[in-house]
Amino acid sequence: MKRIYLVIAAMFIACFAISQSRYTVVQFNKKDVPGVIGEIPFVESTVRDAINKNFEKMGYKGKKVKDFVVYSGVFLKELDNQPHDIFVMVDRKSRSEKETSLVTFLIGMGFDNFASDTANIDLINSTKAYINSLREVAAAYDLELQIAAQEEVVKKNERKAENLKDDANSLQKKKKKLDDEIAQNIIDQNVQIVENERQKQIMETLKSKRKPALVAVPTKE
Repeated sequence: MKRIYLVIAAMFIACFAISQSRYTVVQFNKKDVPGVIGEIPFVESTVRDAINKNFEKMGYKGKKVKDFVVYSGVFLKELDNQPHDIFVMVDRKSRSEKETSLVTFLIGMGFDNFASDTANIDLINSTKAYINSLREVAAAYDLELQIAAQEEVVKKNERKAENLKDDANSLQKKKKKLDDEIAQNIIDQNVQIVENERQKQIMETLKSKRKPALVAVPTKE
């Protein structure tokens, strides 16, 4: 039993370690530059929009540069007390893992320099922690998307219910009209039956007034 617990614990630790942000080197402007990469368990569009809206709330508007969106002169207390140009890239992890996104941060130090684990280890570590925290940001944004989508479903169903109600009212009116027409038809039938009998009586009366036909008497030649 202990061995089973140890295996489960080891698997949990391994998964946790894999999911944590890590130091990396990426290509930017045809050069290898240092950065931080992390996994966020949401689709690419959700993560990208969540990050962008998070920066917009802080008053920073991104600008597209190559494969990155750059937020200039950003003060993030989670990183340090200095302004930085933050380069953000969001990609789908793989074709088979579409629900997971890779988020890469490059922290600009000015003059095409970027924070590295040798010169700026504290900044790199705080960037790792910040990317990890973006999972909650993405989760909150994804929840809002789900709520908005569900609100649309509710509105659509309410509209459908109203349409069905209108249809029911229309059908009730048609039914009443049809019932009225049927009732009138029955009255008309009875009136016509009486009229038919009256006309038959007139016909019989007229027939009774017929006189016997005169028979011609033959003559001798």
